[in-house]
Amino acid sequence: MKIDDIIRKCIEIPGISIQRSDFSTELLLKEKEGKGSMTFFPLFPGVTIAYIFVNSPTWTAPNFREDSSIDKGPLLLNYCVTGRCEIILNNENFVYVKDGEISLTERFAQKQYVYPRRIYEGMEFFIDIDTLTAQSVWVQGEFDINFHKVVDRFCPDGATYISPATSEVEEILTKLWSLFDASIPFSISQMKIYTLALFSLLQSQNDIPPSQACTFFTETQVDIAKRVEKIITSDLRQHHPAWELAAQFSVSETSLKNYFRGVFGQNISIYLREVRMKKAAELLATTRLSVAEVAEQVGYMNQSKFASVFKKQFGLSPLEYRRSKNLENG
Repeated sequence: MKIDDIIRKCIEIPGISIQRSDFSTELLLKEKEGKGSMTFFPLFPGVTIAYIFVNSPTWTAPNFREDSSIDKGPLLLNYCVTGRCEIILNNENFVYVKDGEISLTERFAQKQYVYPRRIYEGMEFFIDIDTLTAQSVWVQGEFDINFHKVVDRFCPDGATYISPATSEVEEILTKLWSLFDASIPFSISQMKIYTLALFSLLQSQNDIPPSQACTFFTETQVDIAKRVEKIITSDLRQHHPAWELAAQFSVSETSLKNYFRGVFGQNISIYLREVRMKKAAELLATTRLSVAEVAEQVGYMNQSKFASVFKKQFGLSPLEYRRSKNLENG
């Protein structure tokens, strides 16, 4: 499937717009729950790299299911720089790609891309092997890269591969990531060089780390974790002990904690503390509530305890943070 077909499907989705330039195509997400961007740079016929920045819990995926002729998509290689992305496996179970990990798959998201932490930054490579074979034979011949071999090594029988990037792979990906802010067209030529180096390495590296896609969660377990997240963040003034939440969903406290950590990548207490501090920072910057009132709004009855946690998170006391934001805003 060609990248132009994918982009065409994407802009049919409400909330997504498009901007084109001489060297790239940018999809922009703007919805009530958040925003994001995906900037596509075509490198060779059949090879495109996208830089992804998302501040939203989801991004609706294009619907390819209505086309019965499409049984699988292009080879997709994702590299997560920051955040967490949900992937559904062939067995309908869920796995998560997190900071420093890569995934390789030929499957599109079924309904939406899900970012449990609401923040995601990363890169995605779209490899249309049919187009490559037809129009970019010289790329494969000159650099001795067989993309079918990459698929066979990492995605046999339609499997999804997930693993922390090796140091050699991460070195190349880090260089590619830094090129997003580099001057064009110099950056495009560098993207081409490092992308070819990346797939050459993936094809030839001797020891492939085992896939972590075998560590998965069922739809029910993921649903429990997400419902717990909604409960604990809907009113930050409330406190919900883990045992109480576990009883509500008829699971053990240990299981509940494992589900939550698997989906959100953090313990419940750490995740909730960060949400509370983020909300406190917002209130300090945008309202005239006293520090004591802000503390109460985010679940701290003890103002000194709140101030201590806030300073540990942001490096400033609540009052210092408010002053700094007032100065920034003039």
